[in-house]
Amino acid sequence: MGLVIPYDDPRLISEDSDSGTSSPFTIVLLKAGIQPAAHIMNAVLVTSSVSACSSGLYAACRTVHMMAVQGQAPKFMGRTTKQGVPLYALLFCTLTTLGLWAFNFVGQGVVFVFLSGISGVAGYLAWASICVVHIRFRMAWKRQGRDLSELKYRAPFYPFGPVFCFVLICVVIFGQAYPSFENGFDSTTFFSSFIELPLFVLFWGVWKWWRRTSVVSLDNIDLDTGARAGFTLEEEDCMLAEMEQKQKKRKALRVLAAILG
Repeated sequence: MGLVIPYDDPRLISEDSDSGTSSPFTIVLLKAGIQPAAHIMNAVLVTSSVSACSSGLYAACRTVHMMAVQGQAPKFMGRTTKQGVPLYALLFCTLTTLGLWAFNFVGQGVVFVFLSGISGVAGYLAWASICVVHIRFRMAWKRQGRDLSELKYRAPFYPFGPVFCFVLICVVIFGQAYPSFENGFDSTTFFSSFIELPLFVLFWGVWKWWRRTSVVSLDNIDLDTGARAGFTLEEEDCMLAEMEQKQKKRKALRVLAAILG
């Protein structure tokens, strides 16, 4: 798009323009002679938003359901329908989402800005936690005298990969403060960018205190629960090979059906 649209194109978004036709994607389509470009981009935005909401609700309700199963949320949230749908967790997440979205119309959207900041930083913290868990998993694996050859998959570039990702996530989180000082100090932008950090520490600390739990040592980390048990590596390789063959057959049958259909 940078090669097609000049930087001074008057249709680009400016302080005096908030039209949907100011999108660079729309401008590219208009240059290609596609007149209903704005409507096409609106349709793309709507479908992508619906897709994002759908995936977000799926992840949220499954998380709440698993928390209920593990005793970290009300037990009724762990109930499912005969088809395995966590209906109560889904209703809870849907109503909560609608309630939080309504804050967009309260206080000129300031509350919604804080909620958006919380959700954004929460995503970064989730990925940072994955990096920490990966590092501790490999450390525990070595501490407990296990051989790396027993792992079916070993992440490349370890330990540089997870350490680099963790540092990069920290840079991104604290880099969010830059817009707060760009045109003078903006307290709303600053605090909305970091409010999740003290909340995370608070919830984590309260949970540890309430449940009287402690950080599990490397020697006591459970490396077996949830792993596929009862199969040797050779047997797992055979099972994977059989699954791949079945997938290839199904794909061949679908292609044949499409040709004959």
